[in-house]
Amino acid sequence: MGISGKTTRLYLHSVSIYVMGGIIMLTAGFSDELRLAGLLGRRGFLSRFKFTLDPSTNPPQFELSSISRT
Repeated sequence: MGISGKTTRLYLHSVSIYVMGGIIMLTAGFSDELRLAGLLGRRGFLSRFKFTLDPSTNPPQFELSSISRT
């Protein structure tokens, strides 16, 4: 279950994405039932990076920083 609040069928695949000068591997879910092209999830991506959005600018600005793991 995701942000829609209802159960959605997902197809999970291992993917590689290029972020901040390096490649990270994560599992991504894809579905024909989602209205959005894609979302970054808490597990895999947002557990590694801090994402800050400033919607007050046009276009909106964002900042991405790596979360250090100790």
